[in-house]
Amino acid sequence: MLKNSCSINTNNQNLLFQGIYHEKGKYQRNMCSYKEGVTILNISKEILSIQRLYSSGRISAEKAFREFERMLSEIAGFNSILFGKCQKDRVETFVCFDSISKPSSDLVYWNITQNLASNIVRAHIDALHRGEVVVSKETIQLDDADFVIDNFVLFPVFLDEGQEGFLLLLNTDTEALLRNEEVARLIADALGVVYLSEQQKGISNKEIGQTKKEELLDMLVEHSSDVIALFNVDWKPNYLSPSIERVFGFDRKQLMTPSFFEQFRSGAREFKKVVVNGVEKYRFSHHDVAGEKIWLESVFDTLYNSEGDIHGYFAIIRDISEELEGNKKMKETLEKEKALNEMKSQFISITSHEFKTPLSTIKSSVEICNIELERQLSKHPSEGKFRKHFNRVNSEVDRMNSLLVNLLNLEKINQGIIQVTVKDKKINSYLRAFLEDWVEHDTVVFESSLPDGFSYPLDVSLMNQVMTNLVENALKYGSRDRHVIVGASQDEGRLILTVKDFGDGIPVHEQEHLFKPFFRASNSNKYDKGSGLGLMITKKFIELQNGTVRFESEEGEGTCFYLTFPLA
Repeated sequence: MLKNSCSINTNNQNLLFQGIYHEKGKYQRNMCSYKEGVTILNISKEILSIQRLYSSGRISAEKAFREFERMLSEIAGFNSILFGKCQKDRVETFVCFDSISKPSSDLVYWNITQNLASNIVRAHIDALHRGEVVVSKETIQLDDADFVIDNFVLFPVFLDEGQEGFLLLLNTDTEALLRNEEVARLIADALGVVYLSEQQKGISNKEIGQTKKEELLDMLVEHSSDVIALFNVDWKPNYLSPSIERVFGFDRKQLMTPSFFEQFRSGAREFKKVVVNGVEKYRFSHHDVAGEKIWLESVFDTLYNSEGDIHGYFAIIRDISEELEGNKKMKETLEKEKALNEMKSQFISITSHEFKTPLSTIKSSVEICNIELERQLSKHPSEGKFRKHFNRVNSEVDRMNSLLVNLLNLEKINQGIIQVTVKDKKINSYLRAFLEDWVEHDTVVFESSLPDGFSYPLDVSLMNQVMTNLVENALKYGSRDRHVIVGASQDEGRLILTVKDFGDGIPVHEQEHLFKPFFRASNSNKYDKGSGLGLMITKKFIELQNGTVRFESEEGEGTCFYLTFPLA
């Protein structure tokens, strides 16, 4: 908020308060209406106390300003306060500003408000020179803004010989301020004392600080990989950073020659305006000294003099050739990957469909041969061998079909094209019908605590594949001496379906990978090979029906899968 940081000048402070003590009796007769029973002398003591805290370094200048602002707010409420320094007939700088309704980060509000304050000060500069307070109750509608200035009060602030300041309150209680004009003037002058103290300390350190700043700036500019350039109003170069030689290869002194630079500048091509992270930039192409094409990105800003006139331009230019080339290669890589994925999807789809037809034919033929063989058992003494091979072919066809179904389901999941159609199903009836063949062969037991009329919305097609995967896995990896148990129950507002086997279980260190595609537990090698896709598909199909899947497994004891669905 302050331009510099410094200690207080007690000489100025004494000058300010000379008049207060000299005419003490007079001020005592003017009671302050904002605090009952408080005299001008009391207020002067409060101001002096704040300044002593500031001069001793116990509070900052900003804190002192905030305390003075608080004192003003106790005289009369206001929306915004601005304190600054004048230069001839205009505002030179705003030292501090604050608002009860707008944060300092609201650049739009403060830009408009400071422009308004500048106009007010300019319009009433003669009154400020005369030391007069200006009060206006005229409503001001600000252009392109959603707020209105109903009134303002402008106080003159004496800073030093040849220096004047001002204190401007917007949308304030003008009557209360006028009743307490002397108090307000004291506070305004106190603001000026703190500002002068900051300014004087800043001047004493200015040369050292400026030298350090210039050295730091020079170092940053000299070592910057970006080109930093300053131009006059005719776009002739006043300064070009050394990095321009690294980017273009041309000699910097040569580029500073107006005629050569004009020819060089005309080589810019393919201008395009872009917005990067909210910042407007320009991209264009050029050629380096070797004739190689390079791409550049630039940011421009306009420079103004103290009179508000344009006196030049500032530019930062960066070589983005490698960045664009990297983006191009990345885009090409992504396009190739996309094409490969599309080819993979197409291959899986075509291959799966093409395999299913001959597999279906083979399976049908094997089944017909099996039937014919059973009719003529006495005529074929090698019936056992035939049946063994028929069963083997039949089993492999089933495995191939299962693999193809899983591959098709995996591809549908990847493409996000699985359609979910739920219908209310009576759970007990559905599971009994689904498990009927296994129950008849005495390999599966169904246990349910649900009432027979209990129903739940399910997608039967998806659930059939889920239950097939879980039951067949349980039969494959479970104990040959014990039944697989399929259960149905409800608990705490949830429908729970379970599939439990009493097999080898899953090793603890492998359980986290169970639902990953193509994963098979290390202790499953002694069983028929699977695709490693079934459990991943099971999990996805249950989640598509708003359910969850979890499992419990212990080596040597078996595994139980839990399918949970919310009832609410």
